[in-house]
Amino acid sequence: MRINPKSFATIGRQTPYLAWAEKGLTPGAIKARVIATLQPHFENSSVLSDLSIEVLSFEAVLIDRLSSDPWAAAMFAGVLSEYRGALNQDQRKCLDALTAWDEQIAHAMSEFYSMYLVEADKAGLELDEFRVELLRNIGGLLEACVQPNLKALLHQVRIRRAKSAHKAHLENLKFGEVVEELSRTLCVPDLLAPPPWALKVHVLRNIAQHHSAFSRGGRIVANYRTGQRKVQIEFTKEELLEVARKLNQVQGILRAARTIFYLDNAGEIQNPWGSDLRPDVSILFLTAAIASQGFEAVDLNISDTLAHLQVRDVTGGDARDRGIHASQFLIQVWVACRTPKVQVTYIDKDGRVRLLAEAKNSDCEDVANGRTPFEVLASRVVFRVPSVC
Repeated sequence: MRINPKSFATIGRQTPYLAWAEKGLTPGAIKARVIATLQPHFENSSVLSDLSIEVLSFEAVLIDRLSSDPWAAAMFAGVLSEYRGALNQDQRKCLDALTAWDEQIAHAMSEFYSMYLVEADKAGLELDEFRVELLRNIGGLLEACVQPNLKALLHQVRIRRAKSAHKAHLENLKFGEVVEELSRTLCVPDLLAPPPWALKVHVLRNIAQHHSAFSRGGRIVANYRTGQRKVQIEFTKEELLEVARKLNQVQGILRAARTIFYLDNAGEIQNPWGSDLRPDVSILFLTAAIASQGFEAVDLNISDTLAHLQVRDVTGGDARDRGIHASQFLIQVWVACRTPKVQVTYIDKDGRVRLLAEAKNSDCEDVANGRTPFEVLASRVVFRVPSVC
């Protein structure tokens, strides 16, 4: 199984970490910046020192992007406050409700990732094809990703308001019912009807899924109903593309707020992260973590017996030391792939293969589960140095 290169080939460069490493920042300095980005959003900031860089580095990129947009920053703060309001109202109910949606949220993440992998450049599409393709993207995002996140959020809002909150009931609510209730009760209702169009997200979902849009005079025209009234709205290609970008931002806000709240309260949760992510989704997090250490993931192959990661150094550090540093990724690769053997190949800044590290499933599992100290792993790893470097 070859992991789609979009899982790692571009993710590292979408973070600031490789650029920071190229400028000479150490992994420790990069982690300090990551923690500084996240710390204002945690009430229990001491947990940040206990969380792995694999978790922190990915979340910090998303939080930094949201914080740079005043609207998104306000929406994120509002959603996070809803979770905290539910916690203050009834801690046990809040945390039970949080984990109750783990499976649905993990599936939503998987669907989002699949959409990302099949996403294609639309620049060359004619208007009709552009309309069909972009509305398909919008409909899928709202139905498969935003909807379960909104239901999980509504669960928390009802707890915060001391109202009846049962997951089974919430699962059966229609998308429009969820949006309308949140529009009345959420402290940041603008999230449900993003500017500048102020169209509620379930209306956009209906436009996409009912195929009610058409092209006219170089513009995209969509019909929808509000009560008994029929309304028509027009978009240019760039405007509809901006709608899609805004809805991606809404998904990011929902996901980030829930994740930060989860991490902030992980110590009180009996079985945190009860649903595993699929391996290639986990690679997104791993790639960000690798970048924070000054390495770029360049290839990853997975078979029934072996997972093999190749990383390239972006620093000019000592090849021996940096190669040993890269071997630490064996554990993360095994956690993501669970193969009998894992390998990490270290490539220096000039493109030369300098070291290959290999470890067995049993050794990685012992370290990952805390039965063996991480420091012992080095004595069990098989290192090979190419004869020609």
